[in-house]
Amino acid sequence: MAATNSLILLIFAIAIEVTLACNGYKARIVKLENCGGSDAVITLDEAFSVKLNKKCEIVPSGCVTNKAFSTAVSKFKLQKDGVVLKEGKFDLCAAAEHVSNEAKDMLKLFGAPASCPVPAEKICANDHRVDLSKYKAMLSMAKGNIILDSDITHDTGKSCFHIELEISKS
Repeated sequence: MAATNSLILLIFAIAIEVTLACNGYKARIVKLENCGGSDAVITLDEAFSVKLNKKCEIVPSGCVTNKAFSTAVSKFKLQKDGVVLKEGKFDLCAAAEHVSNEAKDMLKLFGAPASCPVPAEKICANDHRVDLSKYKAMLSMAKGNIILDSDITHDTGKSCFHIELEISKS
């Protein structure tokens, strides 16, 4: 269960961009970095962006490119306001098989595997939306400066993401 929650938190952290959003909260991406270099297995296009609208929907635009892989083990660290909230390691492929259908929809939007192996592909958002309204009461807990670092080891290489975001109440 902790791996599933971490996977959803990882996707949510990647997903938020500057906007007046759900429940009066505003989120601003300070930094979003593909730190895996040009050989990374999973990369976000430079034009990739996501908005959290007033209806509490994640609305992505842009594409995620995956090279083929059969395994994905993430080593991550989540910090809020300089304090480490959680760090650990989990198998993204195994966790993806045990998440809800709603979470699988989110995974698909952001190029994360709903199961492994994953073929080489480019996944574009095409204005799909994911409703997060049932989570809007939790935004007060997320208020502050959040940093997420994730190093992912695949059988075919590595991926790496560094995300810094600020969530505030307007």
